[in-house]
Amino acid sequence: MAVLTLRCCKAVFVLVFMVLIFSQQCEGQPTLSGGREVWHEEELIKHLLNGYVKEARPVLKPEDTVEVSVKFSFVRVEDLDEATDTFASSVFIVQVWTDPRLKWDLSKYGGVHTVRLPASKIWIPDLVLYNVAHREPPSSLYEETVTVTSDGSVVWVPMLTLYSTCPMDLSNFPYDVQTCRIVFGSWMHTSWEMNVTFISKEKAEMDVVLSEEDSSYLVHQHPQWELVGNRAKARLTLKKYDCCQQPFTLITISVQLRRRSQFYRYLTLGPAAVLGILVPVVFLVPARSQDKTTFGLLLLLTLTVLMSILQQAVPFNHGSMPRICSFYLGTMILTSISVVASVIVANICVRGARRKPVPAWAHSLFLGRGSLRRFLCIGDFGPVRNLYSSDISANAAASGIHLADLSRGEGNEPTLQEVEGEGLWWVTDQLLNNSADGSSESPATSGSAEDKKWSQLACYVKFIVGKMAADSAYENANQEWEELGRVIDRLLFIAFFALYVFTAAALL
Repeated sequence: MAVLTLRCCKAVFVLVFMVLIFSQQCEGQPTLSGGREVWHEEELIKHLLNGYVKEARPVLKPEDTVEVSVKFSFVRVEDLDEATDTFASSVFIVQVWTDPRLKWDLSKYGGVHTVRLPASKIWIPDLVLYNVAHREPPSSLYEETVTVTSDGSVVWVPMLTLYSTCPMDLSNFPYDVQTCRIVFGSWMHTSWEMNVTFISKEKAEMDVVLSEEDSSYLVHQHPQWELVGNRAKARLTLKKYDCCQQPFTLITISVQLRRRSQFYRYLTLGPAAVLGILVPVVFLVPARSQDKTTFGLLLLLTLTVLMSILQQAVPFNHGSMPRICSFYLGTMILTSISVVASVIVANICVRGARRKPVPAWAHSLFLGRGSLRRFLCIGDFGPVRNLYSSDISANAAASGIHLADLSRGEGNEPTLQEVEGEGLWWVTDQLLNNSADGSSESPATSGSAEDKKWSQLACYVKFIVGKMAADSAYENANQEWEELGRVIDRLLFIAFFALYVFTAAALL
């Protein structure tokens, strides 16, 4: 008897176990009904969509409100176009609501708990992008479907590529941070008809993340822009329009994007700074050198090439001007002025070749002992000396004549032009008369042949001594003009270097 009872228990246990296994395998699978197979999920979808009107809100009473919960998540920052002020991004938009018309009894459909329906055949929230930058609506990246559960809950997760307007300020290029806003809202339903909240209902703000830790997909970083903090801020607000008494719910996503500046730092900013510091170096080139003007023109040409490269990175038709463009313009203006100033200084340096002496006021201001050359740390310079200049100067000094002063025309003494002209005989007469032995008899009064030779020799000596004195005075005058140009170059170097530092500090 006991053995029979044990066998009966085993048989019941096996039967119950097989029934459970069979019921789990047959959930949603076809069964026989009236001699034909019945596919429960197919029948359920036909039942749900039969007579369904997608234009009607999923409410039982007209005064009821559809509660829609949303959540946003960034997939990738696609682009930020400076020329058109357009921000492109790919986002997930999780939308959850309840549709009473999509409920069913699990027991009638083989225990089917969830089905997937085309989003185009049921009512879905009409959240649209308000600040769209293109005429066509945002396009989905795949065929959209919704997930419906037996209690009427609907989950829709479209992934969209959005093109929104984003007014940009390029003043701080390439270290700029742009703030773009993506504004969503219902196009037809007020907040009384469709109430939009975040999935975390207790907050009016939420973070929109772009992080692999918070998502199940691989995040692709944009090569030029990065999302500050890898997250954006979404905020719910109510907006009331003149057309309607009830307010509309708006969802504003604020996105801060920082430009990756490494490439532009070495391509545009670095060369601009190097070229800017080369502008005052133009005035360190000797004024008589022909390469001085050529150097400045090469700087202008290089700046033009760099501005063409900058134009490819930043469109010049944009409403805001980057400060680096102002720096380029300022550097070009300084370079142009330096070329003009170099030509003027070169012209000043050759005035000595025109037998023009340095004016007394310029000599005292720039070349004197207490003049600017002393403050600019430029060493003193002396008059030009040659093989005979010391003897000539000694004899001239004994006679009360200062050859170095001939080029300046001080007092009643002859000028450089007078020395080269008729004044040459005045100098030689004074030198020879003072070097004579005190005899009052002129060699020209002697009638002897020897005295005539000495008279001719005296004329030749007069000419040679006068020529040497004139050349010495001319070279001294020429040297003074060159020293004047050197002092002016040093002043311009300091001035242009200060202007470059000021411009770079203000604009870079």
